[in-house]
Amino acid sequence: MAEPRPYQRPPQVFISFHGDELRDNFIRYLVWGLRDERVNVFIDRAEANRRDIRNISTKIEESNIAVIIFSKRYTESEMCLNEHQKMHEHVKQSNLKVIPVFYDVSISDVKNLEGEFGNHFEEMKMKYANDPLKILNWENSLSSIVERTGLTSEEHGTGLGLVMAIVRAVKSELTDSLERRKIMKGQVFVLASAAVFIFSLFVARLLCTDVKVYKAVKCLLGFLVLVGVLHQLYCLRKHPNR
Repeated sequence: MAEPRPYQRPPQVFISFHGDELRDNFIRYLVWGLRDERVNVFIDRAEANRRDIRNISTKIEESNIAVIIFSKRYTESEMCLNEHQKMHEHVKQSNLKVIPVFYDVSISDVKNLEGEFGNHFEEMKMKYANDPLKILNWENSLSSIVERTGLTSEEHGTGLGLVMAIVRAVKSELTDSLERRKIMKGQVFVLASAAVFIFSLFVARLLCTDVKVYKAVKCLLGFLVLVGVLHQLYCLRKHPNR
């Protein structure tokens, strides 16, 4: 009987990049920087070699944030373009936040498919000329993501400055996401408590014919609901990651 696999925490951040171009330098330092801040990161090591898009898709679905590193050779990779399309789909469904990063390539070149970035995309279009829908999906996803505010190597450089800018942006997005979840949890609990309280009053009114008993039950129920709400708010404040 095979031993069960150890539990692996789903990735908070998925990094999309052209491996041959960036893996051994910039990406290595970026992953170190994020993990140093206790951010769980996924990068496509073995998956990229096997072209295992199914596992890549799962990791994208599990992630909260995608960091897309646009570089001159990004569109040279079919895997990168497929990842990008998958991320675009989840962004449209509001299931994923994206941080575009323009590494040694201009926003204009990416947006208009020009320069070396555009030349590689033209090569992909020629390669898949018999599949116009694939090309159209790639083009639509690229144009949509580029419209979002991103980080550029023109402003931060191609080294540590850009790494730290990405780490700050990721931490900011994760903090905002946790705050939104805390608020939603609190709202759901309060609404559920209110519904239970109202329903309990209705049932108590049917069962308690004595007015004094009914008032006592009403006060008791109100006290219990108040204690539950206060306890939940305390837990959310003390354990924000729950």
